[in-house]
Amino acid sequence: MSCARASADSLWLRGLKAGLLIALELLLLLARPANSAETVRMGFLLGARRDSPVADVHTAFELWAEELSARFEVQMTVTYFDDIESMRQAFRRGEINGVGADAMLLGRNFKEDELADGYSVAMRGGWNLILLTGKESAIGVKDLLGKRVVLLENDQTSIIYLELLCHRHYARSCNRVFAEMQRVPSNNQAVLRLFFDKADVALVYSHGNELAKELNPQLEKRIGRVIGELPITSLYYAFFSASVSKDFRQRILTAIPTMHTYPRGRQLLDILKMDHLELAQPSELRPFTQMDKEYRQLKLQSERPKGRQ
Repeated sequence: MSCARASADSLWLRGLKAGLLIALELLLLLARPANSAETVRMGFLLGARRDSPVADVHTAFELWAEELSARFEVQMTVTYFDDIESMRQAFRRGEINGVGADAMLLGRNFKEDELADGYSVAMRGGWNLILLTGKESAIGVKDLLGKRVVLLENDQTSIIYLELLCHRHYARSCNRVFAEMQRVPSNNQAVLRLFFDKADVALVYSHGNELAKELNPQLEKRIGRVIGELPITSLYYAFFSASVSKDFRQRILTAIPTMHTYPRGRQLLDILKMDHLELAQPSELRPFTQMDKEYRQLKLQSERPKGRQ
């Protein structure tokens, strides 16, 4: 069974590509000389991994930025951050006036009224987080005790959702529910582990599951029963600061919904394996913050002595 393109599906690289896509689109949208005194000062969280593939993509983006800035006379700066705290502090000091990162980190670290309209990354097949098992398996969400689970490494939404299930149904953390918790860098690898009986359940994103089945049609015969699902509109967002004028924001965001309809935009989306971009509001982060809050409350309850419940 082929594992082709599995590395391209890795969480850290996918997150990086999402951020680069958003930054490139901002450059493309400002196709007229900027008459406003305001400048786009975007900050993107690239994550902690800084090996050569990331450096190569980073270099390619800088070349794109230089070319497009010169061609369109764009007033724009991009700052990369390795941790969310540094980006948050730069945002509150006014050094950047826009932020791009995954939804859970944005929801945890920025107040809704600090942010203004922006946009999100949409994927063919959707972003829903699904807990899969074999089609012939009798496992349900209440039968996870002692089972083996595989999930994506360094993905906070996956971790929090799984912990929420464990605390809802077992009142304990997942490391006390599952016999084994395996972490892999891609949805494809997670689905393959389930296929080869190296895991009993797999927690993956729906678009990644669909891609895995396209690459390996035989997966359809063995796996695909969903025993748990978290609806997600998107996982990656970029928002302006609420301090940026509405007129300026709207001028930049006007073409977002149509990017996939013109050749240059479609080419960028295809290269970065994104389907299209959609306009978004900071309120779309609420489901992530609410899930995180519920998990923390249940965790606290499970850790209290029984007499103090």
